[in-house]
Amino acid sequence: MADLVGTCAICGTATATSRRRHARYCSNACRQRAYRQRVHEPVTALDSFIGRDAELARLARVGPRVLTLVGPAGVGKSRLVKELAKDATWVELDDAQDVARACAEALGEQTSEPALSTLVSALAARRTVLVLDNCEHVARECAALLEPLLLGCPGLSVIATSREPLRVPGEVLFAVEPLSITDAVDLFADRARANQVGLRLGDRNAIAALCDRLDRLPLAIELAARLVTVLPVQELLARLDDRLELLNRGNRTAAVRHQSLRAAIGWSYERLSADEQHVFRCISKGPGGFGLDVAVQACDLPSDRVLVLLSALVAKSLLMFTGAGRFEQLESVRLYGRERLAEQFTGDTPGVAAANLRAVRRGPAPAANH
Repeated sequence: MADLVGTCAICGTATATSRRRHARYCSNACRQRAYRQRVHEPVTALDSFIGRDAELARLARVGPRVLTLVGPAGVGKSRLVKELAKDATWVELDDAQDVARACAEALGEQTSEPALSTLVSALAARRTVLVLDNCEHVARECAALLEPLLLGCPGLSVIATSREPLRVPGEVLFAVEPLSITDAVDLFADRARANQVGLRLGDRNAIAALCDRLDRLPLAIELAARLVTVLPVQELLARLDDRLELLNRGNRTAAVRHQSLRAAIGWSYERLSADEQHVFRCISKGPGGFGLDVAVQACDLPSDRVLVLLSALVAKSLLMFTGAGRFEQLESVRLYGRERLAEQFTGDTPGVAAANLRAVRRGPAPAANH
């Protein structure tokens, strides 16, 4: 019986296929590579996905070779990509120093030769979606890898999550915004009831006010929802000036920077230059919305220099440009900046600085009666 021609599921090479046997792989090497890939497939998210229907619909209509989801800490970039690209190969860069090697390991490839060569050999004849998660601390390395990799692998597409653009040719940016208020309330209710079966949450308007004060950020909302077993919603709402101290009970298995709101924002702050940190602290003294003139006065730097530094903070998702020369900071980000400002003058740790700020807000203690 004549053999029919098939193609290898890994490299696309022609394979011999009969009616009795379908050869999925052209060699034992490709068979072993397929096994290693199955071992490294990303784990499906265990929690429910709330909202984001409009974002998913928009993302489904775009098809660039490099799509980067950008946005502030805790806005839900990674969770959105897990819902968008369920069949992609996931590369977690949280602790990575060598991006190419991390990609090779995620693909199940052995890197006896230079990692870039290994990747090109593995991906050149395949259609693959590669997700690079948490790129901001290795953005330069990601850009340096992706340009030659994409040129050598025409079937490769990349989805990245980052707090700043990778700035690689062909990159298309998608800004992930905070949740709508309806989705934010639904997320809080879902996570709160997961912490206590049968929980009655009460006034939905109070939950909406709480979520709005938390900037409608999924991470902050999920952290707050963990506290409903000890604090009612109205009490949580009253304590939100101390949110960086309160919201510190993330999932044990999450990365350290996702286990508290302070750590999530601090991950971005620590990666700023000294001048960027200075401007970040100074603008936190004022209101959430301001113009360039206010920033110049607060920072005591030349106007052109301040504008450059504000632009850098916008690019790194620590500030938003709203048009008409106006900038805005999320309330949680502004509170973090005030902590770091207090720390600068007192030398205290962020936690002690937060306690000092609370004392200032309460005012001086009453004088004792003698």
